[in-house]
Amino acid sequence: MRMSEGLGAWVLAGTIFLSGCGTLKEGLEDSKRTTSALKSELGLDARVSFRTVNGHTSVAVQLASPPSGDAAAAKRTIADVVNRNFRAKVERVDVSF
Repeated sequence: MRMSEGLGAWVLAGTIFLSGCGTLKEGLEDSKRTTSALKSELGLDARVSFRTVNGHTSVAVQLASPPSGDAAAAKRTIADVVNRNFRAKVERVDVSF
């Protein structure tokens, strides 16, 4: 009886892990797409990373160099690009230079 309970726990853990793999794959694709969009639309080289915990997604954008002009406007534009390119609802966008 105990052996089957342990097996059931492993099957459940494996199912949860595999369902999370799809989310990870989508996030990686979205991250690459966002990096390309930032380069083509704004001419900015950036490193884009994301974190999803319990369905809450936050994205960090690290620019290779500071943007020219108004930094606040650049952050709003970057947040717009991120929100357009991520399939998941992005709750927070952090931009660093």
